[in-house]
Amino acid sequence: MSLMVIVFCLIAERFLLEHQHLRQMHWLDRYSLWLSQQKYVAWMNQGIMQILILLLPPLLVAGILQQLFSDGLFGLLSVIFAGLVLLYTLGPEDLDSRIEAYTQSTEEDDDESIKSIAREIIEDEPPTSEPARSQAVAEGTLFQANRRIFAVLFWFLLLGPLGALLYRLATRLPLLERANKDLDFHLSAGQLIIILDWLPARITALCYAIAGSFEDALYGWRSFQDRRFDDFNDSNSGILICTGAGAMRLTTLLDETEESAHDYCHLPQAAMALVWRSLVVFLIIVAILTFTGVF
Repeated sequence: MSLMVIVFCLIAERFLLEHQHLRQMHWLDRYSLWLSQQKYVAWMNQGIMQILILLLPPLLVAGILQQLFSDGLFGLLSVIFAGLVLLYTLGPEDLDSRIEAYTQSTEEDDDESIKSIAREIIEDEPPTSEPARSQAVAEGTLFQANRRIFAVLFWFLLLGPLGALLYRLATRLPLLERANKDLDFHLSAGQLIIILDWLPARITALCYAIAGSFEDALYGWRSFQDRRFDDFNDSNSGILICTGAGAMRLTTLLDETEESAHDYCHLPQAAMALVWRSLVVFLIIVAILTFTGVF
């Protein structure tokens, strides 16, 4: 059932790109603000407890609905509910569309759009010159693919709709207004994401290696462990970027582009192509596990 829902949602998402704004979870900001105005005892105002209090009610509702629909109409209600939740939790922005927008902005020399999209994907201020900017966007694409697609699918497979919702809510926590005002809350939210990302990031990196240059991907993984460990905020992003960059042979692409005097906007496109191939690998693995009775 899980494989069928995943495939359907990935296809359906292509036809619903104009409705991505419905996945922004603005209600979470309002809900978080309301909770922050309530009075709790001192121990409940600690970072981790604030997060538990914030996440527990929506997850509890999702868990109850998941149980209620499990036997409804011979399982049909369960499938519909799972599909709606998965569609809601993917993204929220379609990564492929953002890369296309970046490429188009680069071709049109729209500096404002270039910076805006690059900032969104990198989650930091982008470099101002090429090839550093396009390289950063390509590496950011490898990281964002896990955050927007693979990790959501992983937790959906593991815990059903409840798992997908848990992961998406967790990734929204650092973006809340509350996180900007409360350092303890922000740090605790970041730690939760690192924990939830640990296994999916490594599975995604493995898919990158299988879908790309396996030898170069392994070299990238080892180089992160041996020489580049301090270059990243956490091991999840480091493994994803170093392994993915190796799998797509990013260094070779940079050298070839420099020699041919072409622009560098194709680097994020190459990263996105690797993501799509890796998604196929991921689905094949899930299909094998499904047919063997694991899922």
